[in-house]
Amino acid sequence: MWALVLAAVFIAPPFCSWLLLALFGSLALWECYGILERAKLRVFKLLGLLVGFALLTGSWFFFKHGVVSPRSYVFESSILCLAVFGVFVRVMMDKDNPSPIMTMAATLFGLVYVSWLFNFITKIHYIHPGIEMDGGRMLFHGKYAVFYLILVTKFSDAGAYVVGSLIGRHKLIPRISPKKTWEGTIGAVVVAALAGWGTFYLFQDSLTQLKMTPLTAAIAGALLGAVAIVGDLAESVIKREAQVKDSGQWLPGIGGILDLIDSLLFTAPTLYAFFRLVLHT
Repeated sequence: MWALVLAAVFIAPPFCSWLLLALFGSLALWECYGILERAKLRVFKLLGLLVGFALLTGSWFFFKHGVVSPRSYVFESSILCLAVFGVFVRVMMDKDNPSPIMTMAATLFGLVYVSWLFNFITKIHYIHPGIEMDGGRMLFHGKYAVFYLILVTKFSDAGAYVVGSLIGRHKLIPRISPKKTWEGTIGAVVVAALAGWGTFYLFQDSLTQLKMTPLTAAIAGALLGAVAIVGDLAESVIKREAQVKDSGQWLPGIGGILDLIDSLLFTAPTLYAFFRLVLHT
């Protein structure tokens, strides 16, 4: 699955990366709303899905065609404001809703938790101005940062699973996720740091352009490893409330799209903040 994602970023035409992000984001939001409904929370599903799709699509267009343009951020803020206005208008039209505040809150929660957080992948992709190559093709160094993000996050998940399975004894937060251990968490952080350090040397030229060094790559990796655990636990909180095991059935052995990207929803904004606030990219 992740090979398909990386192929869309590195090999396929640019619109394929938008298509994949919009598809994954929309399916994950659909699953999130389904979980909330299982938890007996009413949501404005169609409104949320339309706004989420518009957010992911519009942001991709603006960031791709004007990396340093403030219009990119104005668009994102405008869409979120539109979502707030929209839920109020929608609830005014709803005659038989005993909990209008909960409905509005649940709808907006899904948008922020899935669409807005997932949108940081686009921001990372276009974090650095493109360089025009031969034939007019643009090279964006940020796509290597996306590779770094996905590789470190997934190695973190693998590290947590392997170390936790082998030597895990002390439960992390059993009331939320009975299988997660402190040993697995430490394993996730260490493996992620090593993966970050190693990935830097794979794409040294591009990551150096983003002001990353081997040391900061390892530090960022460790940070992403810790945050990935939080992202995984965050989805567990929601699923536990609804008493569901998986967010969907799209991916045998994994579950749904939300199960696939739950860690990325937290690591993507963390890496973006690291680039902007720590490295001053």
